Amino acid sequence: MKFYDIVWEEQEISNKKVIQIIKHPAMQRIKKIWISTYGYLYDLKRNATRYDHCLGAYLLLKHFGARDEEQLAGLIHDVSHTALSHVSTYAFLGKYTGAEFHEMQHEKFYVSSGLHDLIKALGYEPDLLLHEKQFTLLENDLPDICADRLDYALRDGLHLQILSRQQVRQVLKGLIVHKNEFVFSNVEAAFTYSFNFFLLNLMYYGSATEAHFNNDFGNLVKYAVKNKVLRESDWFTDDIYLTNKLKKSKNMKIRAWLGKYNNRMAVYEDKENPDEIYPKKIRIVDPKILIKGSLARLSELSSAYEKIINDYKKNHEKHELPVKVIYRD
Repeated sequence: MKFYDIVWEEQEISNKKVIQIIKHPAMQRIKKIWISTYGYLYDLKRNATRYDHCLGAYLLLKHFGARDEEQLAGLIHDVSHTALSHVSTYAFLGKYTGAEFHEMQHEKFYVSSGLHDLIKALGYEPDLLLHEKQFTLLENDLPDICADRLDYALRDGLHLQILSRQQVRQVLKGLIVHKNEFVFSNVEAAFTYSFNFFLLNLMYYGSATEAHFNNDFGNLVKYAVKNKVLRESDWFTDDIYLTNKLKKSKNMKIRAWLGKYNNRMAVYEDKENPDEIYPKKIRIVDPKILIKGSLARLSELSSAYEKIINDYKKNHEKHELPVKVIYRD
Protein backbone atom coordinates (compact mmCIF):
# COMPACT_ATOMS: atom_id res chain seq x y z
CA MET A 1 0.00 0.00 0.00
CA LYS A 2 1.74 3.16 -1.26
CA PHE A 3 0.56 6.66 -0.42
CA TYR A 4 1.75 10.23 0.16
CA ASP A 5 1.54 11.81 3.60
CA ILE A 6 2.14 15.53 4.13
CA VAL A 7 4.35 14.88 7.18
CA TRP A 8 6.10 11.66 6.15
CA GLU A 9 6.06 12.16 2.34
CA GLU A 10 6.17 8.97 0.22
CA GLN A 11 5.25 5.94 2.29
CA GLU A 12 4.58 2.24 1.83
CA ILE A 13 2.85 -0.11 4.28
CA SER A 14 3.47 -3.80 3.61
CA ASN A 15 1.99 -5.36 6.77
CA LYS A 16 -1.11 -7.17 5.49
CA LYS A 17 -2.88 -7.09 8.85
CA VAL A 18 -2.43 -3.32 9.11
CA ILE A 19 -3.67 -2.90 5.53
CA GLN A 20 -6.82 -4.90 6.37
CA ILE A 21 -7.55 -2.57 9.27
CA ILE A 22 -6.93 0.53 7.14
CA LYS A 23 -9.30 -0.76 4.44
CA HIS A 24 -12.09 -1.52 6.92
CA PRO A 25 -15.19 0.67 6.36
CA ALA A 26 -14.85 2.16 9.86
CA MET A 27 -11.41 3.55 8.92
CA GLN A 28 -12.48 4.59 5.44
CA ARG A 29 -15.37 6.61 6.95
CA ILE A 30 -12.97 9.03 8.66
CA LYS A 31 -11.48 10.03 5.30
CA LYS A 32 -14.45 12.40 5.15
CA ILE A 33 -14.14 13.76 8.69
CA TRP A 34 -11.82 16.73 8.99
CA ILE A 35 -9.83 17.55 12.12
CA SER A 36 -11.14 21.11 12.03
CA THR A 37 -14.76 21.56 11.05
CA TYR A 38 -14.29 25.30 10.66
CA GLY A 39 -10.99 24.90 8.82
CA TYR A 40 -12.55 22.46 6.35
CA LEU A 41 -15.85 24.24 5.75
CA TYR A 42 -14.81 27.89 5.79
CA ASP A 43 -11.10 28.54 6.23
CA LEU A 44 -10.22 26.02 3.48
CA LYS A 45 -6.62 25.68 4.67
CA ARG A 46 -6.68 22.99 7.33
CA ASN A 47 -7.29 20.10 5.00
CA ALA A 48 -6.19 17.26 7.30
CA THR A 49 -8.73 14.51 7.95
CA ARG A 50 -9.06 12.16 10.91
CA TYR A 51 -7.85 9.40 8.56
CA ASP A 52 -4.69 11.37 7.71
CA HIS A 53 -4.10 11.97 11.41
CA CYS A 54 -4.59 8.30 12.38
CA LEU A 55 -2.18 7.12 9.70
CA GLY A 56 0.25 9.83 10.80
CA ALA A 57 0.14 8.71 14.44
CA TYR A 58 0.69 5.12 13.29
CA LEU A 59 3.68 6.10 11.13
CA LEU A 60 5.21 8.11 13.95
CA LEU A 61 4.88 5.24 16.42
CA LYS A 62 6.22 2.75 13.88
CA HIS A 63 9.19 4.99 13.06
CA PHE A 64 10.19 5.16 16.71
CA GLY A 65 9.80 1.44 17.38
CA ALA A 66 6.65 1.37 19.50
CA ARG A 67 5.28 -2.12 20.11
CA ASP A 68 2.72 -3.42 17.62
CA GLU A 69 -0.25 -2.92 19.95
CA GLU A 70 0.63 0.73 20.48
CA GLN A 71 1.02 1.29 16.74
CA LEU A 72 -2.45 -0.19 16.15
CA ALA A 73 -3.93 1.83 19.02
CA GLY A 74 -2.58 4.92 17.26
CA LEU A 75 -3.99 3.80 13.94
CA ILE A 76 -7.55 3.44 15.27
CA HIS A 77 -7.60 6.05 18.04
CA ASP A 78 -9.95 8.43 16.18
CA VAL A 79 -12.02 5.79 14.39
CA SER A 80 -15.16 6.58 16.40
CA HIS A 81 -14.91 10.32 15.85
CA THR A 82 -18.19 11.97 15.01
CA ALA A 83 -18.89 13.96 11.89
CA LEU A 84 -18.03 17.65 12.28
CA SER A 85 -15.39 16.69 14.88
CA HIS A 86 -15.74 18.64 18.14
CA VAL A 87 -18.95 20.41 17.12
CA SER A 88 -20.80 17.35 18.43
CA THR A 89 -19.60 18.12 21.94
CA TYR A 90 -21.09 21.61 21.74
CA ALA A 91 -24.25 20.33 20.11
CA PHE A 92 -24.96 17.80 22.84
CA LEU A 93 -23.56 19.77 25.78
CA GLY A 94 -26.89 19.61 27.57
CA LYS A 95 -27.22 15.88 27.12
CA TYR A 96 -23.67 14.61 27.39
CA THR A 97 -21.39 16.29 29.89
CA GLY A 98 -17.89 15.74 31.20
CA ALA A 99 -16.41 14.13 28.09
CA GLU A 100 -16.20 14.42 24.34
CA PHE A 101 -19.30 12.89 22.71
CA HIS A 102 -17.21 10.63 20.45
CA GLU A 103 -15.17 9.33 23.41
CA MET A 104 -18.35 8.22 25.16
CA GLN A 105 -19.41 6.33 22.03
CA HIS A 106 -15.96 4.88 21.28
CA GLU A 107 -16.43 1.32 22.54
CA LYS A 108 -19.98 1.05 21.18
CA PHE A 109 -18.90 2.14 17.69
CA TYR A 110 -15.78 -0.04 17.81
CA VAL A 111 -17.96 -3.10 18.32
CA SER A 112 -20.96 -2.19 16.13
CA SER A 113 -18.76 -1.26 13.15
CA GLY A 114 -17.17 -4.73 13.11
CA LEU A 115 -13.66 -3.39 13.66
CA HIS A 116 -13.49 -5.12 17.05
CA ASP A 117 -14.12 -8.52 15.44
CA LEU A 118 -11.61 -7.90 12.65
CA ILE A 119 -8.83 -6.99 15.08
CA LYS A 120 -9.62 -10.09 17.15
CA ALA A 121 -9.56 -12.27 14.01
CA LEU A 122 -6.14 -10.83 13.15
CA GLY A 123 -4.76 -12.14 16.43
CA TYR A 124 -4.75 -9.02 18.58
CA GLU A 125 -6.54 -8.29 21.85
CA PRO A 126 -9.16 -5.76 20.67
CA ASP A 127 -10.15 -4.51 24.13
CA LEU A 128 -6.53 -3.65 24.89
CA LEU A 129 -6.39 -1.22 21.96
CA LEU A 130 -9.42 0.71 23.24
CA HIS A 131 -7.61 2.08 26.26
CA GLU A 132 -5.20 4.41 24.53
CA LYS A 133 -4.08 6.23 27.68
CA GLN A 134 -2.18 3.15 28.78
CA PHE A 135 0.06 3.67 25.74
CA THR A 136 2.36 6.45 26.91
CA LEU A 137 3.92 7.16 23.52
CA LEU A 138 0.48 7.61 21.95
CA GLU A 139 -1.23 9.62 24.71
CA ASN A 140 -0.19 11.62 27.76
CA ASP A 141 -1.06 14.86 29.48
CA LEU A 142 0.06 18.39 28.73
CA PRO A 143 2.63 19.92 28.87
CA ASP A 144 4.32 16.74 27.61
CA ILE A 145 4.31 15.54 24.01
CA CYS A 146 2.93 12.33 22.50
CA ALA A 147 2.26 10.84 19.08
CA ASP A 148 -1.28 12.23 18.94
CA ARG A 149 -0.20 15.79 19.86
CA LEU A 150 2.94 15.67 17.71
CA ASP A 151 1.13 14.53 14.59
CA TYR A 152 -1.80 16.95 14.51
CA ALA A 153 0.41 19.96 15.32
CA LEU A 154 3.00 19.11 12.65
CA ARG A 155 0.22 18.35 10.16
CA ASP A 156 -1.64 21.62 10.82
CA GLY A 157 1.63 23.56 10.93
CA LEU A 158 2.39 22.40 7.39
CA HIS A 159 -1.12 23.00 6.06
CA LEU A 160 -1.18 26.52 7.52
CA GLN A 161 2.40 27.25 6.41
CA ILE A 162 3.58 27.96 9.94
CA LEU A 163 6.17 25.23 9.42
CA SER A 164 8.27 24.41 6.38
CA ARG A 165 9.11 20.88 5.24
CA GLN A 166 12.67 21.40 6.51
CA GLN A 167 11.42 22.40 9.98
CA VAL A 168 9.23 19.31 10.20
CA ARG A 169 12.25 17.17 9.36
CA GLN A 170 14.24 19.04 12.02
CA VAL A 171 11.56 18.28 14.63
CA LEU A 172 11.36 14.58 13.71
CA LYS A 173 15.15 14.26 13.71
CA GLY A 174 15.30 15.88 17.15
CA LEU A 175 12.75 13.47 18.69
CA ILE A 176 13.87 10.48 20.75
CA VAL A 177 12.19 7.95 23.04
CA HIS A 178 13.42 7.99 26.62
CA LYS A 179 11.87 5.70 29.26
CA ASN A 180 8.83 5.12 27.06
CA GLU A 181 8.03 8.78 26.41
CA PHE A 182 8.81 11.22 23.61
CA VAL A 183 11.42 13.84 24.46
CA PHE A 184 13.73 16.00 22.38
CA SER A 185 17.48 15.67 22.05
CA ASN A 186 18.12 19.38 21.45
CA VAL A 187 16.65 22.78 22.26
CA GLU A 188 16.31 23.89 18.62
CA ALA A 189 13.94 21.09 17.58
CA ALA A 190 11.96 21.42 20.81
CA PHE A 191 11.55 25.18 20.28
CA THR A 192 10.48 24.79 16.64
CA TYR A 193 7.75 22.33 17.56
CA SER A 194 6.60 24.15 20.69
CA PHE A 195 6.44 27.61 19.10
CA ASN A 196 4.42 26.09 16.25
CA PHE A 197 2.03 24.61 18.82
CA PHE A 198 1.79 27.99 20.56
CA LEU A 199 0.93 29.77 17.28
CA LEU A 200 -1.67 27.13 16.38
CA ASN A 201 -3.40 27.69 19.72
CA LEU A 202 -3.14 31.46 19.50
CA MET A 203 -4.41 31.82 15.95
CA TYR A 204 -6.57 28.72 15.46
CA TYR A 205 -7.37 26.19 18.21
CA GLY A 206 -8.03 28.83 20.86
CA SER A 207 -9.10 31.67 18.59
CA ALA A 208 -12.26 33.74 18.83
CA THR A 209 -13.30 32.57 15.36
CA GLU A 210 -13.04 28.90 16.20
CA ALA A 211 -14.80 29.34 19.56
CA HIS A 212 -17.67 31.25 17.96
CA PHE A 213 -18.02 28.74 15.14
CA ASN A 214 -17.97 25.66 17.38
CA ASN A 215 -20.53 27.13 19.77
CA ASP A 216 -22.80 28.72 17.17
CA PHE A 217 -22.65 25.81 14.74
CA GLY A 218 -23.14 23.48 17.70
CA ASN A 219 -26.35 25.35 18.52
CA LEU A 220 -27.44 25.05 14.89
CA VAL A 221 -26.91 21.31 14.96
CA LYS A 222 -28.67 21.01 18.32
CA TYR A 223 -31.64 22.84 16.77
CA ALA A 224 -31.53 20.52 13.74
CA VAL A 225 -31.61 17.45 15.99
CA LYS A 226 -34.48 18.87 18.06
CA ASN A 227 -36.45 19.52 14.87
CA LYS A 228 -35.69 16.07 13.48
CA VAL A 229 -33.65 17.37 10.54
CA LEU A 230 -30.72 15.39 11.94
CA ARG A 231 -30.76 12.16 13.89
CA GLU A 232 -28.20 11.10 16.45
CA SER A 233 -27.12 8.29 14.12
CA ASP A 234 -26.10 10.92 11.54
CA TRP A 235 -23.09 11.72 13.72
CA PHE A 236 -21.57 8.42 12.69
CA THR A 237 -21.74 9.19 8.98
CA ASP A 238 -19.30 11.87 7.80
CA ASP A 239 -18.89 15.62 7.31
CA ILE A 240 -20.04 15.67 3.70
CA TYR A 241 -23.20 13.64 4.33
CA LEU A 242 -24.17 15.66 7.39
CA THR A 243 -23.52 19.12 5.94
CA ASN A 244 -25.37 18.22 2.74
CA LYS A 245 -28.33 17.13 4.84
CA LEU A 246 -28.34 20.54 6.53
CA LYS A 247 -27.97 22.41 3.23
CA LYS A 248 -30.85 20.49 1.63
CA SER A 249 -33.14 20.91 4.60
CA LYS A 250 -36.55 22.47 3.97
CA ASN A 251 -36.25 24.19 7.34
CA MET A 252 -35.71 27.86 6.41
CA LYS A 253 -34.23 28.77 9.78
CA ILE A 254 -31.45 26.24 9.25
CA ARG A 255 -30.74 27.52 5.74
CA ALA A 256 -30.65 31.13 6.92
CA TRP A 257 -28.40 30.13 9.83
CA LEU A 258 -25.95 28.45 7.44
CA GLY A 259 -25.96 31.60 5.33
CA LYS A 260 -24.46 33.58 8.23
CA TYR A 261 -21.10 31.88 7.71
CA ASN A 262 -19.68 33.97 4.88
CA ASN A 263 -16.78 36.28 4.06
CA ARG A 264 -18.64 39.30 5.47
CA MET A 265 -18.37 37.86 8.97
CA ALA A 266 -15.52 39.11 11.18
CA VAL A 267 -14.85 37.57 14.58
CA TYR A 268 -12.32 38.84 17.11
CA GLU A 269 -11.56 39.12 20.83
CA ASP A 270 -13.10 42.14 22.54
CA LYS A 271 -12.81 42.38 26.33
CA GLU A 272 -14.71 45.68 26.55
CA ASN A 273 -17.79 44.93 24.47
CA PRO A 274 -18.13 41.18 23.82
CA ASP A 275 -21.18 39.50 22.33
CA GLU A 276 -20.33 36.22 24.06
CA ILE A 277 -17.83 34.99 26.62
CA TYR A 278 -16.71 31.42 26.10
CA PRO A 279 -14.53 29.22 28.31
CA LYS A 280 -10.89 29.49 27.24
CA LYS A 281 -8.96 26.23 27.12
CA ILE A 282 -5.26 26.86 27.72
CA ARG A 283 -3.07 24.40 25.86
CA ILE A 284 0.69 24.76 26.19
CA VAL A 285 3.43 22.23 25.51
CA ASP A 286 6.67 22.40 27.45
CA PRO A 287 8.49 19.27 26.32
CA LYS A 288 11.35 17.55 28.08
CA ILE A 289 14.81 17.68 26.55
CA LEU A 290 17.50 15.08 27.25
CA ILE A 291 20.94 16.64 27.29
CA LYS A 292 24.00 14.81 28.66
CA GLY A 293 21.82 12.34 30.49
CA SER A 294 19.64 14.91 32.25
CA LEU A 295 16.05 15.93 31.53
CA ALA A 296 14.88 19.53 31.62
CA ARG A 297 11.85 21.39 30.27
CA LEU A 298 12.20 23.69 27.28
CA SER A 299 11.12 26.64 29.45
CA GLU A 300 14.08 25.91 31.73
CA LEU A 301 16.54 25.96 28.85
CA SER A 302 15.08 28.76 26.71
CA SER A 303 14.36 32.13 28.32
CA ALA A 304 12.55 33.18 25.13
CA TYR A 305 10.11 30.28 25.38
CA GLU A 306 9.66 30.81 29.11
CA LYS A 307 8.58 34.40 28.42
CA ILE A 308 6.23 33.33 25.60
CA ILE A 309 4.29 30.86 27.74
CA ASN A 310 4.30 33.04 30.87
CA ASP A 311 2.87 35.98 28.91
CA TYR A 312 0.24 33.72 27.34
CA LYS A 313 -0.83 32.39 30.76
CA LYS A 314 -0.92 35.89 32.24
CA ASN A 315 -3.16 37.17 29.44
CA HIS A 316 -5.60 34.29 29.95
CA GLU A 317 -5.70 33.97 33.74
CA LYS A 318 -9.51 33.91 33.78
CA HIS A 319 -9.71 31.19 31.14
CA GLU A 320 -12.29 33.33 29.36
CA LEU A 321 -12.55 34.23 25.70
CA PRO A 322 -14.61 37.40 25.04
CA VAL A 323 -15.85 37.27 21.45
CA LYS A 324 -17.27 39.96 19.18
CA VAL A 325 -19.01 39.16 15.88
CA ILE A 326 -19.71 41.76 13.20
CA TYR A 327 -20.83 41.67 9.58
CA ARG A 328 -19.12 44.04 7.18
CA ASP A 329 -21.18 45.96 4.61
